[in-house]
Amino acid sequence: MRKVILLVVMCCAVNTIAENRIVGRLLIESNGAYLEGGIIKIESLNTSVVSGENGRFVFNDVPAGVHELKASYLGYAPHTVSVTVTDDAESTVDVVLKETIEEMVIYGQASSTAKALNQQRTQDTLASILSSDEFGQLPDANLSEALQRIPGVFLDRDQGEGRFVGIRGIDPGLNSTKINGVNIPSPENDTRAVALDVIPSELLETLIVRKSFTPDMDPEGVGGAIEVKSFSAFDHKGKTFRVKSEMSNNTLEDEVSPKISGRYSQTFDTEAGSDTLGVAVALSWYDRQFGSDNTETDGGWPNDLETEDGTEFKGAEEIEQRNYVINRERFGSAVNLGFQANPNHRLFLRTLMSRFSDQEYRTRKEFKFDKGDAIAGSATSATWDDANLERSLKDRYETQDIFSIVGGGEFDNDQWEVDYLVGLSKSGEEEPDRYDTEFRIKKVQLGYRNVGEIPDLFAHPDADDPAQQDIKEIVWEDNTTDDSQTSLQVDVKRRLEFANASGYVQFGGKLRRREKTNDLNITVYDGFPEDPVLSDFLGGSPVYVLGAFGPGIDVQKVRNYIETNRSTFEINQDDTFISSIVGDYSIDEDINAIYLMSKYRRDQLSLVYGVRYESTDSSSRGNAVVLDDVNDEGIVVRPLTDSRSYSSILPSVNLRYAFSDDLILRSGWYATVARPSFGKLKPGGEVEFEQDDGVNEFKAEVGNPLLDPIESSNFDLSLERYDQGIGLLAAGLFYKRVDNFVVLADQANSIDLTPFVGVVPVHEAEVIQPINGETAPLLGVELTWTKKFNGLPHPWNGLLLTANATMSDSEATLELRDTTIPMPRQADTVYNLILGYESDRISFRVASNYKSDTLLALEDPGDPNFDIYQSAHNQYDMSMKFFFNDNWLVFFDGNNLGDEPYYAYFSDPRYNAQYEQYGRTFSMGLQYKL
Repeated sequence: MRKVILLVVMCCAVNTIAENRIVGRLLIESNGAYLEGGIIKIESLNTSVVSGENGRFVFNDVPAGVHELKASYLGYAPHTVSVTVTDDAESTVDVVLKETIEEMVIYGQASSTAKALNQQRTQDTLASILSSDEFGQLPDANLSEALQRIPGVFLDRDQGEGRFVGIRGIDPGLNSTKINGVNIPSPENDTRAVALDVIPSELLETLIVRKSFTPDMDPEGVGGAIEVKSFSAFDHKGKTFRVKSEMSNNTLEDEVSPKISGRYSQTFDTEAGSDTLGVAVALSWYDRQFGSDNTETDGGWPNDLETEDGTEFKGAEEIEQRNYVINRERFGSAVNLGFQANPNHRLFLRTLMSRFSDQEYRTRKEFKFDKGDAIAGSATSATWDDANLERSLKDRYETQDIFSIVGGGEFDNDQWEVDYLVGLSKSGEEEPDRYDTEFRIKKVQLGYRNVGEIPDLFAHPDADDPAQQDIKEIVWEDNTTDDSQTSLQVDVKRRLEFANASGYVQFGGKLRRREKTNDLNITVYDGFPEDPVLSDFLGGSPVYVLGAFGPGIDVQKVRNYIETNRSTFEINQDDTFISSIVGDYSIDEDINAIYLMSKYRRDQLSLVYGVRYESTDSSSRGNAVVLDDVNDEGIVVRPLTDSRSYSSILPSVNLRYAFSDDLILRSGWYATVARPSFGKLKPGGEVEFEQDDGVNEFKAEVGNPLLDPIESSNFDLSLERYDQGIGLLAAGLFYKRVDNFVVLADQANSIDLTPFVGVVPVHEAEVIQPINGETAPLLGVELTWTKKFNGLPHPWNGLLLTANATMSDSEATLELRDTTIPMPRQADTVYNLILGYESDRISFRVASNYKSDTLLALEDPGDPNFDIYQSAHNQYDMSMKFFFNDNWLVFFDGNNLGDEPYYAYFSDPRYNAQYEQYGRTFSMGLQYKL
């Protein structure tokens, strides 16, 4: 690595101008926007290049003389310019596209689609791309919702908002996310997946979903990798400015939510030349008021319930009703600087900061059937006497922060290219001063009249009497999670020219240093002077659309009571101690990588191949909390430390064959890895050793810091047909062989229990621990059709269609199952259908986004009756814009027009696990663009 860094310094010190070289930019005449992904040819020399970021392209070793450069870009007529090349000099040229094909409209939907397709067409790997203009064509409030429009991408939603992003049916935790070339750590305590709802979409310029990999890319993507690029001043020529404001309303809560965003960029002249310094700034703020109503079942629907007269039935042991009132505030900023030190050397500094705050008030009503006696029960209804009903209030304010700063540069001359960057990224989550207050009434009659998505619950009238419900427990929490990563990356490329072919050899390396910590501070109170009851804290009854809810709880009355009387509360010392220590952990992870790759190009064929080597060293610290009643030791804390080292060799081959500029065959074989989530890697957990009727029972739920990484061998084959009038017809086949995927299993027979219990015999033991599973194959097909309809009679000439579908199938084996299961969180079918219309004054889009049933979790690894599935989800969104002129537009958006709920079930759709309704959201606003 030291030699590589030395080479970078030497190259950057060179300031010579390349000989016989053409350097140019591809741009649009109307607005000065630079175009990435355009194809520029010198047909007399049988050579071509692709315009990169900022529209820049370079021809090296061009013979002296006059040459014709022909540029092609989807949506625009080809354009040719002449360039005179002299010996020992560099010639510069701007290639300006003026005329659109058939004089069609090229802004809004058409412009954003053309920009994305042009970049996708020229990639060496299989990738799907969205441009910043595409984000605004539908009401996608954050980065994850913008990504859902890409083929093969699906969302895990939280409170109706897109949160985690999955690719090709694979668990979102097995993908990676990079912003401006730097891996982003997760602010949450147990996952590697980055909740992309934290990042406002207005800060970004380009989104790329990588589905195949080359050795210079981080291989952490069993499903794929997400690359985010914030916008640069060099994306456009001169000055740009845009400001957008809107107001939205959620029908469930009927609250108005404001949002405002803006972005500014400008290039400046310096001593190094004209337009050599660029400054870009973006800001976004969104304060959203909304809510949701929920019914969910805790523990499943076991088959072994029994009434007092001995009748057996399948029923629920506990069902909850929940009402959420939520305020989510997002603030984000990006400040990017670019400087062209000389014609061969460019420097950049890119920053991104995002803060996401979530104030949640959750009122919960819990039907504790299992605390009573069943007096009637069947497959569809049941009644219990002497059961408990509990009401609780969660008052929680949570913040999540992401900060990234990246500095680096790009150097090139006629033979060498060197890219280098240094990055720091930090993320964190804070949950300060949280209160959960629980009230309870005992010995009341409860039950349900039917099963299904929303069980019809009932309770004796006494159960809703607030004077009979006393405070059972108050839990106070102050929790923090921190995740930081530094990285250094260098890539060196040596261009090669042969008689009938060209290519390059490239090598480089990357160092990453990551530290993740989780710290819980929890106090459990279970004794309260003067025995306060719910009637002392009454608030308005929640507006709950899923059934009868009863009295509500006033947030301020509860908080005032706690803050005034907290010193007099009795603390449950055991629960407080265990809760505060069992979840604490820290993990350090060092990753070193080197790679060697090459590209060979001849005529229509290009081949990129090579190998990457990565070594991983990790150390972890946590606690095992042992509740030992058999040896009369009480609660014992055993600090645990572990360390692990392993390496991965990751080859890849990507083939691209262009029958023409518009008909492209791609194929790839590559190896990827994904490291297990931090929640599964942390050492320790909770252990119980108790005696029941003379039987010594040992139960534990612990992590596993020795888990192997999840590995995947991948194959892709696709054929893409591009339409010069803006269109794409593509079909692809992909296969993944996933090894070492992580599952929960009972490891009691594999673990030495002596460190926990000594020499005392253990009669019954259960140790639930994550382990590496066996092999899971996944086979899938991707289909895409995008079409801008040209030549139709007025007014239908502005129609635009986007349709894509991904179908996949997987099988996974479990140690505790005789039959296979789908890979957890894998969706068999994902599709998008978007229909748009655009004229010189109106733009309209309506979209349907679908995800099929998905296996979410295995609540009991040995019993499929407790498997939780998410039901199929189909959501409709729309956006309408009216352009007053080139600068002003007004828009109207609708989100979740069909009021699609979230539904999860246990094994059979009749048995509720969670039903949640979010309502529709409508917004309108105004945008000014210079």
